[in-house]
Amino acid sequence: MRIAFIGGTGDEGMGLAYRLARAGHVCIIGSRSLERAQAAADALRARDDTLHFEAATNVDAARDGELTVVTTPYAALAGTLPPLADVLARKIAVSTVVPMGFSEGRASLLAVPEGSAAQQQQALLPDARIVGAFQNLSAKKLLGERAVDADVVVCADDDEAKQRVMALAGEIEGVRGIDGGALASSQLVEAITVLLVSVNRNYKARAGVRITGLKL
Repeated sequence: MRIAFIGGTGDEGMGLAYRLARAGHVCIIGSRSLERAQAAADALRARDDTLHFEAATNVDAARDGELTVVTTPYAALAGTLPPLADVLARKIAVSTVVPMGFSEGRASLLAVPEGSAAQQQQALLPDARIVGAFQNLSAKKLLGERAVDADVVVCADDDEAKQRVMALAGEIEGVRGIDGGALASSQLVEAITVLLVSVNRNYKARAGVRITGLKL
């Protein structure tokens, strides 16, 4: 599958692209700057030249991708997504975004009028099939070589889109895709990321989320 990453030059976008390329997908690194996208794609390719990475502007990446993953900072959503609305109509667009702020070194969850960053993405891309996922994965772990050892809670109102993203998450070594219910539940998943930032700072760790007691 061809997977586009909008704002894919940051650590989270590059980490997810690296892991999904290792699972056999073609990953298109998107950016407002084609030069930045090319530099990121080249850096990923240098890690393993058998993997398939391409570079594109955000619009071209969204157009060429069969599935799109949005990895921009929360503050950039309103400026980045509206120009992509037409090319992403009827396509799955995954929100990994967390509305997080920092004050005096402490992380906090920002208030989002729509409820969550994923719901805001739905408002900005009204005809896309929005799925919230991957918010709790450590970018540093994704860019490493070991199994990730974490669950990905996947939320969406479109059940078929949710199942596809759950299956995609399961292609990352050490990861399970977990059905988290409706898109509105993304607010809870995004909040867990803020909690994890605090926990990981306190313990100097890269802890993730595991949900126990499930028979999958």
